[in-house]
Amino acid sequence: MSPRLRRSLPAVAGCCVAAVVLVGGSSGCGAGGHAGLKAARVGAATTAPSLGPPQAIALSTGWRYRADPYNVGLGRHWWLGPFRRGWSAVTIPNDFNTTVSDASFAGTVGWYELAFTGPRSPGWSWQLQFQGVRRDARVWLNGRQLGASSDPYAPFTLPAGNLVAARANVLVVRVDNVVSATSFPQDWWNWGGIVRPVTLAPVGRASLTDLGVMPRLGCRYRCARLLIEGTLSNDAPTPLSPAIAVTTVSPSGVESTSTGRQVPLAPGASSAVSFSVPVTGPAQLWSPARPALYSVRVRVLLGARVQQSSSLRVGLREVQTSNGILYLNGSRLWLHGAAIHEDVQGSGAALTEGDIDTIVAGLRAVGANITRAHYPLSEQLLDALDTAGILVWSQAPVDHADAQLQSASGRAHALAMLRATVIAQRSHPSVVVDSVGNELSPTPDANPGTHAYLMQATGLARRLDPDALVALDVYAYPGYPAQQSYDQFDVLGLSDYWGWYGGPPGHAIGDLGGLAAFLRTTHSRYPDKALAISEFGAEGLFDGPADVKGTYEFQADYLRRTYAILDQLPFLNGAIYWTLREFAVQPGWIGGAQLPAGYAPDGLHHKGLIAYDGTEKPAFAVAQQLFATEPSFVRESAATG
Repeated sequence: MSPRLRRSLPAVAGCCVAAVVLVGGSSGCGAGGHAGLKAARVGAATTAPSLGPPQAIALSTGWRYRADPYNVGLGRHWWLGPFRRGWSAVTIPNDFNTTVSDASFAGTVGWYELAFTGPRSPGWSWQLQFQGVRRDARVWLNGRQLGASSDPYAPFTLPAGNLVAARANVLVVRVDNVVSATSFPQDWWNWGGIVRPVTLAPVGRASLTDLGVMPRLGCRYRCARLLIEGTLSNDAPTPLSPAIAVTTVSPSGVESTSTGRQVPLAPGASSAVSFSVPVTGPAQLWSPARPALYSVRVRVLLGARVQQSSSLRVGLREVQTSNGILYLNGSRLWLHGAAIHEDVQGSGAALTEGDIDTIVAGLRAVGANITRAHYPLSEQLLDALDTAGILVWSQAPVDHADAQLQSASGRAHALAMLRATVIAQRSHPSVVVDSVGNELSPTPDANPGTHAYLMQATGLARRLDPDALVALDVYAYPGYPAQQSYDQFDVLGLSDYWGWYGGPPGHAIGDLGGLAAFLRTTHSRYPDKALAISEFGAEGLFDGPADVKGTYEFQADYLRRTYAILDQLPFLNGAIYWTLREFAVQPGWIGGAQLPAGYAPDGLHHKGLIAYDGTEKPAFAVAQQLFATEPSFVRESAATG
């Protein structure tokens, strides 16, 4: 099923869903196996067969949670459930370590359990879709392990083949967020739990997975097609020839449907599909100024019967580089924005709809046209950014990972995370940059493992998402030789802390006055690469003189001084401040600040324009002013274009 399944039925607890029936035999864990179990009703009613699949069901309420700090649950068979003592009611998404402390950062084990009545729908099976579990997950249904996931940021799907219709079922998830020796590094808090939605989704006889819907513009941006990609599978025991139908509805209401050719598939076989369909009428382009969205429905058909239906909202836009300059829909693009983390005080990484609204509202209020994250953002947050017209500099969570990239297994893991990141986000018009890594070795040419990963990662990202630019985020350190490893990238994002950190020995960045010369040297080395400052910032924790690192005054002045340099360099493409909001990073974090006597580090990254409690700092107003005015060379380009 599509990872972009948008709306589902009301929460399972206490609801009765018509026309939802499941075929499945008892595994010994039905109602009779759980005396006294009070199950949420997913659907006991049966209606006449329809030409389409039953609706998916959001599994958000009715859950219980139990901490397992001594890791005894496996030995005590907690996956069999349900147990009466020690469990507390929770809703999903849920983060089990929302308190920022040394103990919560270290990681632990927790268990989630949901009892529910299985839906009924003759001829359909079901699968469980998890949008995100941090870090490692193991899943059981009715005492049988369905599978596991070790990627903290990627969605995953498991077949619910032993789900019992119209009887009690028990879903159990063990979550382990203890960092292991094989875990990739991360510069953010070690959150844990089922931090994104869980859905019970129907599965027909044929299905389309890894769905991507990407625009192709022509006629000087006046006409368009949609590229449809994915993997079509025959989930039946007999040969099938499914077809794919694509229906688009423009922002002005013009509707059209195209049906792709049938694909013969043997039982259990799969086939990659890639085809394009026309968009009827003049193209209505998506941009930050006017984020027009088309409604798209992609259906898998067997004759007249719909086996799967996925709904998306996509935008028609084209991002390009020419002579090192970024263009969106043919117009020069100047980036001005702030990065984000999925981290809200009290919620951790388990964002509510209100938390998502708050993050997007903050980006709009500061005047950002772009944001950036170190890992794939949730589907709900990306939807909101699409609607708001805020670009996304996406990045796979391959961060400071040179040690992991030295082994073939580490590179395979990194490539798997990159693949999951790109596939999950490629249908979103807001995602215009796919970065394959952050702050890796500044000399990848001399680092065989890192070089090998970059060579493979660039081709993979470009193949999976031909409409986004491929980037690498690199240290802005002087004194290193030019790197041939960078030749294959469209964009280089510079992690710029000139004037804040001191830099490594022999590569000093303490004097902000040296930034302009460094940027000119970088441009001369890579003249055809689009250069942008993808990260810069200063901690702001307390009032004080503007020459003391850590004061609100220093932070605001640092913003002004940095932009005064960037606005004089026409070969640049803008900057993304690090970050919009404060976030939890690690115990003992200081971040380059000169802390006053008696101040104890609180584990928070204080470079945000907005404090962890939601209070705007003085630098927020400075950023608003700077973001509102583009440099003269950008305005002149628009006037002559």
